[in-house]
Amino acid sequence: MTNILYTVATDKNGQLINANDAEKGNDFFCPVCKSELILRKSGKTGKGAKRPHFAHRALTPNCTPETALHYSFKTLLADKLQKHVTTQTPLPFSWNCEFCGGQHSGNLLKKVKDVKVEHNLTVCKPDIALLEDNEKVFGVVEVVVTHKPEENALKYYNDNNIILIQINLTSDKDIDELDNRISRPNKVGTCFNPKCKTCGHYQSKKIMTIIDGPCWKCHSTMKVATISTSSGSMVDGHSNHLRPSDFAPDEIEFARSKGVILKTQYSKTVHGSYVANSCAKCGSFAGDFYLFTQYIAPAGYGELPSQTFDIGYHCDYCNNFEYENDDIE
Repeated sequence: MTNILYTVATDKNGQLINANDAEKGNDFFCPVCKSELILRKSGKTGKGAKRPHFAHRALTPNCTPETALHYSFKTLLADKLQKHVTTQTPLPFSWNCEFCGGQHSGNLLKKVKDVKVEHNLTVCKPDIALLEDNEKVFGVVEVVVTHKPEENALKYYNDNNIILIQINLTSDKDIDELDNRISRPNKVGTCFNPKCKTCGHYQSKKIMTIIDGPCWKCHSTMKVATISTSSGSMVDGHSNHLRPSDFAPDEIEFARSKGVILKTQYSKTVHGSYVANSCAKCGSFAGDFYLFTQYIAPAGYGELPSQTFDIGYHCDYCNNFEYENDDIE
C-alpha cells in the first residue's frame, strides 16, 4: 500500500472535487467526517514535489485516508455508472477469468436498469448494487482498499447468483484512473463458458492452431495442427497442448479440412504407431517429441505463420483429476 493522500473533498455545495481542480480560498470539507480541510497545492512539479491534496485542519478520530479513498472512489464510480444507465451508453469491460483461465469482455451494464450505493441486502450492503428492471440485484461492485468482502457476503452473492465485480485500490492515484479501473476490474465472479456436465466446473475454450512450418526432411512447407486450452493448464502432461494422437475424430476432420495431413505413422522412438502431422510432399512426420520445439514454440514467438480456430470447450478439472488418480494408482 503506497502513501495515500486526501485528494478528494466536498465543496460548500456538497459536490466532490479533486485537489487538482480545486482553488485556494474556497471552503473544503472531508467527505467522510465532514470536518474542514485545507488545500495544499504548491504548484511545484518534478521529482520530490508533492501532488495536490487536502489535509484536516484538526485531526479527526477514525477518519483515515484509506476510508476517504474508498468513499470517494465508490461515490464517483456510482455516479459514472448511473450516467451510463440513464443515457443507455454501453460500458465495455474485460477481465481475466479465474474459472476458465481465458479472457472475457462485454458490456458491464447490459442488463442494468438502476444503480444503488450500499443497497441493503439484509446480510450485507455492497458498495454498489446493479439492479435489473424487476429490482433484482444482478451484480455488485465491491471497492477494496483494506478490507475484502466478508465470507457471509460472498456466500450470499454465490447462493443468489449475484455477480461480484471487485476493484482493488492501492493509491489515491486510482481515482484519476477510475475509467481504466472499472474497464479492467481485478475480479469478476462469472464466466461466459459452459459448465462441464460431469463435474460442474467451467470449461476452457479449446483452440486449434495450424502452423505453416518446414518439413524436417524435404524442407517443403507442411501444415502442423495442435490444440490448446485457454486456461494454459497442463493437459496430458504436455504444457497446455494436445498432440494429434490425442485428437478426437471430429478434431482430426477439422484439421484435415484446413489442409493438414494427419496420418497414422510408426515411430521408432516409442516403438509404436500414432496419428501425426505429416508432410504432403515426402510423407515424413513431425513426431510428438519435436512438435513443441520445432513448431509450437517458434509459432508462439511469431517466427512461423499460424492461424487459430475456436473448436469447442475442454474441462481441465476432469482431466487433471484423472491424471492425479492415475499417478496415485
